[in-house]
Amino acid sequence: MATNTKELQNLKEFKGLVLRADVVSFMEIGENYYRMKGFTDLPTSKETEEYSRKYVDEKSERTSVTGMTSTTDFTLDRYKDNPVHNRIQEVFDKEQLADDATVNIVTVDFSKKLAEGKFYAIKRNHTIVPDSAGDGTDAYQYSGSFKANGAPIDGYAELGEGDKDWLTIKFTEGSPSGSVSGVGSH
Repeated sequence: MATNTKELQNLKEFKGLVLRADVVSFMEIGENYYRMKGFTDLPTSKETEEYSRKYVDEKSERTSVTGMTSTTDFTLDRYKDNPVHNRIQEVFDKEQLADDATVNIVTVDFSKKLAEGKFYAIKRNHTIVPDSAGDGTDAYQYSGSFKANGAPIDGYAELGEGDKDWLTIKFTEGSPSGSVSGVGSH
């Protein structure tokens, strides 16, 4: 397999830095996926299950990952009339459990353009796990976790109907026809 000259040049010069604002999440509320705005913290961590063993004829141990899930911790500044914030507040205030506390979240990577106006995205069902409300002395803040509640689904995102600012998206499972690569604006 031949090495791509562009890839080697990017390794040498570190071109094409992916900014945090290039990877954006959208929460499904009703029939729409709304951009998750106002979050001051939204890191995702992976928890793995491992199978480790040492064979008698080898000097070192072998480890295989046998399971994986993810947790996305969040902190947000509460804003009025924001559908995502309202949904999270509902889980907190009503102390919702089980299916009542689950949401679909689509994470769109705007640095991975698949076709004109279509970007790589992963959809996953999450459980909202509240931690605290009322933190901070300026804005009223909520914090907690979105814990994976099912397998990730690969697909792509495009602008929601009537939207031109990437505040809503349409998610489609699979790959678009006529895929291209590159960086787009959002």
